Amino acid sequence: MPQPTPGSSAASARTAPAGSPSTVEEHYRQEVAAYVAAGGEESVQRVITAVHRLSRSLNQWYARQLADLGLSAGEWAVLSKLVTAGYEAALTPSQLAEMTDVAASSMTHRLDRMCERGFLQRTNDPANRTRVLVTLTPRGWEAFQTAIQGSNLVEQDVLAPLSRRQRDDLASLLETVIAGLDQTDAV
Repeated sequence: MPQPTPGSSAASARTAPAGSPSTVEEHYRQEVAAYVAAGGEESVQRVITAVHRLSRSLNQWYARQLADLGLSAGEWAVLSKLVTAGYEAALTPSQLAEMTDVAASSMTHRLDRMCERGFLQRTNDPANRTRVLVTLTPRGWEAFQTAIQGSNLVEQDVLAPLSRRQRDDLASLLETVIAGLDQTDAV
């Protein structure tokens, strides 16, 4: 059987089935239309679909970036939880396991690897010698900082079509939605 040549209809059909959207924006509009046709409210579907698509695209980029930095998603979760708690904060392995939603045994192995690489330090709690505290090292902070600085460049590019005022308005609107999640979760 002859192989399709680039530009032939068979080759094009493999890369983009007939009637499929060719741009991200066309795919977004097609998704929204399908959700609306199934009974979703258009204004809601436009927002949720856009947020989901943006999140999915950024998450794919973040995964590649972490791989380039030699970090797993789980290691990134530990770094970010320690940084969020405060640069010099000390958390227990159990707290980190709970915060990152992993089993304590998995956290122990993760912390072992991260300590070996110099990202974290474990010490005995002076108030309770049976308890271990985990802290970020300068190398761990540098890894976090490098990831954030790289991400910031991509995130700036993503938001480049918006003016500073539009970004502030969008952030404010999304913060209002996030604040409402607490009320939704309580119901």
